[in-house]
Amino acid sequence: MTTQPGTAQGGGGWAAAGPRGGDIAYRTQSLKFVPMELSLDESVPWRSLRSLFMRAFIVSFAVYLPFFFLAFIGFVVWLGSQGGSGFEDSDGSSGTGLMSMGWLGVFIASAVFWLVLLLSQTEEPIAEWRTLLENKAAAADSAYAAIYGSLARRRIPVNVTAMRIRSDILAPEVVNNRLVIVERHYSAYVSVFAYGTSLYVGWMMWRNRRGYLLIGTFIKDLVGSILGRSGLINQMLRTERVRATREAVHSAVREGVEVAVQGIEVPLAATFGQDLPIQDLMPSAA
Repeated sequence: MTTQPGTAQGGGGWAAAGPRGGDIAYRTQSLKFVPMELSLDESVPWRSLRSLFMRAFIVSFAVYLPFFFLAFIGFVVWLGSQGGSGFEDSDGSSGTGLMSMGWLGVFIASAVFWLVLLLSQTEEPIAEWRTLLENKAAAADSAYAAIYGSLARRRIPVNVTAMRIRSDILAPEVVNNRLVIVERHYSAYVSVFAYGTSLYVGWMMWRNRRGYLLIGTFIKDLVGSILGRSGLINQMLRTERVRATREAVHSAVREGVEVAVQGIEVPLAATFGQDLPIQDLMPSAA
């Protein structure tokens, strides 16, 4: 195998040497115009807000139910004391105390409603790409390092977190190499791992927005439409950075695939500047 430095200064791989092979086909295909992609539209439809409010209502109602039953029992006890049927003491203090639990439940349920409404997270799938390379399992570390090195070399302005996790699903010795790439409220997850004698390389992108962001975006777009400052064109323009991030991730992953196919060795320690520890999802036996 040939050896290639994977640091930001070591411009190896197909991205630095010029397009060839599968890259030529990819770039040739991208020269054609395509219909406008609307999946990245960040506008918030009514149904998303309805789902958000229903989620908050159901959770808060479930929290309120125990307090409601206590208040109902207190009401029955209070009625019994008023009628002299011997349910409780004559002044009905115990029943009144239980009835006050209803007001406490209203306060707690209201707080839970707003917490769930504003802080709950909605995950929306954006795109994915993956491939399985036969007889390339041994190239997992090099492909992983090449992907990270590509992002660093190109100075892509995103936050990248590297993780190496020992699989709890596949064979115990299999390590799942992951990169978590964050751009605002978008997250891309790159996975590289050996699957038998083959090598799996892929990525997927998600949009993660909390309730307050969904509500704020809806109100901002509503006001903007009234003032004539919002529309589909503006929606598409404000997703350009995310589109660039997606293409950068895809290009870096393709470079990792090319490194694996060509048998180029990219050392992990030299690329990341340190040895990456392997995390165990399952606690080890004592």
